[in-house]
Amino acid sequence: MDLVARAGEVHALLGADGAGKSTLLHLLAGITVPTTGVIRLGGRDMRFTSPSGAASAGIASVHQELAVLPQLTVAENVWLGREPRTKLGLLDRRAMRADTVALLRRHELPLDPDRVAGQLSVAGRQIVEIARALSASARILTLDEPSAVLSMQERDRLFGIVRTLTAEGLLVLFVSHRLDEVFEITDHVTVLRNGRSVFNAPTAQVTRSELVRHMVGHAVHDRTTPRRPQGAASASTEIKVEGPLVQAVTLTIGAGEIVGLGGLVGAGRTRLARRLAGLEPGVTATYRHADGKTFAIRSARQAIGHGVVYLTEDRKRDGLFLHLPIVSNASAAALGRIARLGWLSRRREQAAVTPMLDQMRLVAASLRMPERSLSGGNQQKVLFARALPACPHVLICDEPTRGVDVGAREEIYSLMEALAASGVGIVLVSSDLKELVGIAHRIRVVQNARIVSELPSNAQERDIIDSSVPTVAGTVA
Repeated sequence: MDLVARAGEVHALLGADGAGKSTLLHLLAGITVPTTGVIRLGGRDMRFTSPSGAASAGIASVHQELAVLPQLTVAENVWLGREPRTKLGLLDRRAMRADTVALLRRHELPLDPDRVAGQLSVAGRQIVEIARALSASARILTLDEPSAVLSMQERDRLFGIVRTLTAEGLLVLFVSHRLDEVFEITDHVTVLRNGRSVFNAPTAQVTRSELVRHMVGHAVHDRTTPRRPQGAASASTEIKVEGPLVQAVTLTIGAGEIVGLGGLVGAGRTRLARRLAGLEPGVTATYRHADGKTFAIRSARQAIGHGVVYLTEDRKRDGLFLHLPIVSNASAAALGRIARLGWLSRRREQAAVTPMLDQMRLVAASLRMPERSLSGGNQQKVLFARALPACPHVLICDEPTRGVDVGAREEIYSLMEALAASGVGIVLVSSDLKELVGIAHRIRVVQNARIVSELPSNAQERDIIDSSVPTVAGTVA
């Protein structure tokens, strides 16, 4: 394929999951070495055999799969590989911290330079990646799904930075499955399909439906305003979360009901979701069904045993076994049902997960391929499909459509609605306000991992924002 992008513009790279967007960015960043072809930058032919070579040429990248080192501080991650040195060649920590503080203040990024990166949320680590890219003297900045886990406030701040950089002559290559963002921030679009460029045009000259059709090869209903499920919930379950160091929280969810958890970045939505699944040490989640049946969970094993399944927002760190085959990842939550007398039949395993993966339209040459070989969107499909063989009664979905294309997003919406129609109670955590407004029967606003308000069924995006108490400036938790 050929791609031409110019300095001073935001150029969108679009396509379905597995179309080659991230691979193209990896070629440009020196992560993958091309077998043939030419990269021409400023009229000069370039060949990058390592990320350091690409960085030296002025290419800075923010990847979809975060590469923050959890044991290092924010400042150490920002300047990793480019640390300031004293005259004696020693690490100059004072200068590194001062440079980080100046960078964060200049771009108004809410981070503590001394905070250990592993203590940050996914959104916080995403901002660290952005800060690292901004610290380089770049000519080209590549952003691969940069706003997938950011709040609207953080996204708007990022877009302001992008506009400033392009005004200074920087080229920004922008990958996103959120078409609203594409039309808001980009100047030009190129659509990839099966590793080839199939369409390119100025953004102002193309419609949303045209982009979707070129991305997936056929017309798709793009839910800019998703359908809200109808019908009253029944057979409610009361979930009470409590522990010695946490304030008790009670959430009621009906069989067949989708309850959305909204709030700003740092509000504790993921912490609450993990507590509902018994995943936080020292915290107990007690489930009381309408028929009087009660059970308490304090671990993932107990949760799965009682039909409570949690899908993490951080698939790379907490969700997937990247070195194992796709089929093993998809079956991980249902091994007790698939195995017989402690023995796992590969045939039964594949038969159990294949229908779900087919339903998700997974793009993979073989289910025996390692999970790490898939695109980010296809990895997300495997994570979601894993829940189905476990036969959940309560499904907790934390950012289930993060990094997936419009076709897969519609499939996930339809699957969630089908699960709800079959009686599964779904807790939906999402930073996408359109998703919450359109999918959830009820929306509860979270602050400090506590529910602070419940919104009516006709709530709109602005209602969620107005009900979310602003976080304290300075740190993203």
